[in-house]
Amino acid sequence: MTRIDGLNTGAAGRALQGGSASGIDSGAGAPGEHVEAAGSGKQDAIVVSDRARVMALAARSVAAASGVRTDRVAALKAAIANGSYTVDAQGIAARLLRGGTLG
Repeated sequence: MTRIDGLNTGAAGRALQGGSASGIDSGAGAPGEHVEAAGSGKQDAIVVSDRARVMALAARSVAAASGVRTDRVAALKAAIANGSYTVDAQGIAARLLRGGTLG
């Protein structure tokens, strides 16, 4: 399974994704549908929520995006990890309202 940070957690995730390039349009896309590992001979199954599918799609889109500033991403990850990252909520809200996103 591909995590949002782009790390692959192992071959089991690939088997459960249905083997397609995207893992989303593999025919196992119905909400609440049980997906079984192909050829495993076992009856273990998982249910992939719509939210998980959207998160997986977002992770793949970010990974495929060009122009990612890896230095900036690394600095932000470090700031979050050490607790020094702060958010200017009022500034963000003002920009959203000014841009017409929320108003």
